[in-house]
Amino acid sequence: MQDAYIGLRSLTYAQRAARFLSGLGIPANAARAPWSGGCAYAVRLRGGDRKAALARLREAGFVPGRIYLREADGSIREAEP
Repeated sequence: MQDAYIGLRSLTYAQRAARFLSGLGIPANAARAPWSGGCAYAVRLRGGDRKAALARLREAGFVPGRIYLREADGSIREAEP
């Protein structure tokens, strides 16, 4: 199963986005961005449909940043939106 990470501008923004998605039945939580050693945050989707989550976030006015996928072997790669 693949985890998707949708980058957002702050921890608070990531927490709000995760709560919003969870309220829609899309399992999500705020997490530190795995591609960054600094203070970047993201919404983590555990094996969920990232395209549906992105569409819902955009409809609600959230501005998603970069999207990364964590493969089963632990590697991380950037994904297309």
